[in-house]
Amino acid sequence: MPQALPRKMVHRLVLLNAMLSYLMGSLGFSIQLIKRDFELTRVHAAWHNIGWAMALVFISLILLSHGHRRPAHQTMRIGWFVVVAGTLVYCLSPNVYFSIPAIALAVSGSVIMGNTSTAILGSHSKTALKNMFRSTGVGLFMGSVSPTVIGVTTQVDVPWRWTVSISAVIVGVVAQFLIPELGQRPEQSRQERKIIWDKSFIAIMVFAFLSITMEISLSSWAVDLLSERGTAVKTAVLFATVAPYFVALSRIYLSTKNEFNLKKIWSYSFIAVAIGIGIVVFTTSPTLTLVGLVIAAAGIGPCASIAIALASGSQQGSDKGIAGFVMGMGISNGASPWIMGFVSENFGFKAAYSVIFVVLVLTTFTFSWVMKNSLPETSS
Repeated sequence: MPQALPRKMVHRLVLLNAMLSYLMGSLGFSIQLIKRDFELTRVHAAWHNIGWAMALVFISLILLSHGHRRPAHQTMRIGWFVVVAGTLVYCLSPNVYFSIPAIALAVSGSVIMGNTSTAILGSHSKTALKNMFRSTGVGLFMGSVSPTVIGVTTQVDVPWRWTVSISAVIVGVVAQFLIPELGQRPEQSRQERKIIWDKSFIAIMVFAFLSITMEISLSSWAVDLLSERGTAVKTAVLFATVAPYFVALSRIYLSTKNEFNLKKIWSYSFIAVAIGIGIVVFTTSPTLTLVGLVIAAAGIGPCASIAIALASGSQQGSDKGIAGFVMGMGISNGASPWIMGFVSENFGFKAAYSVIFVVLVLTTFTFSWVMKNSLPETSS
């Protein structure tokens, strides 16, 4: 196996992942807005996240069995078509009976596209970690731009559904022209497609679950957090999009490095998250709350990238490793907003954001275990 992908191939796949993240970022953020459209509680609105989670888990498992039956570029084209179709149905939904299945459909397409491209980026151990920092960093940056676009357009009274649906069509059409021609990957035997549920694989899922839980919990109900602390709704929609930029920027910065001291990176992340969450929990000023969210976001940034890079270096192969990561992420996507919504509605946002610190401690223990048992080569 070659030790590095061609540079143009990497750039094309990173760009496609960024475009996908832009669209999925707008969908994820819009759950807070559809909650207001349908007058839902945070707990009820979180059923969209549960539908999201189920799609991530089930489609990841299905893709292991069927993803090698056609060339990778064909698989990615199908994924993009499903994403756009699901997004349009979601934006036209009159109630949750349409919006929840629609968001699950869109996420299914994102798994088909995203898992395929990420497995290719992570299948070359020499550059896996660098590629993951770059792909997830640029991707999340674009995923942060889309909520900002929604925030800006709502300021001038453009409905968020128009913004999301028009973006989906434009991005989806452009993506079809950017997908590179890729050969069909070797067909795997039934035994090769079977996941071995050993300690290492389960650790990948747990690490992914905990890392993504911090990331999602930080921003899932940030609009409500800022509104409750005195920020006008339109302003809260705009300001709530700030923190994810710092998650992305920390990853992009790390992608410029050629060597990584993961323990040192994790130490900085731990300190930043602890300080940021402390500010959110122990203050009530909307300005300080935003500062706390930004500091915590910068610390959370590297965590999921490290998790997905270690997953791509799984002894069972990058396809299974990425599937394990996405399954852990899927469970988190469903559970995190629901837990944060339940705790915040019953015990307040201070208690809800304290949960993130507990998750940080658990993630650190999992990180230590994974570091001792599995680590891909990270030099380039």
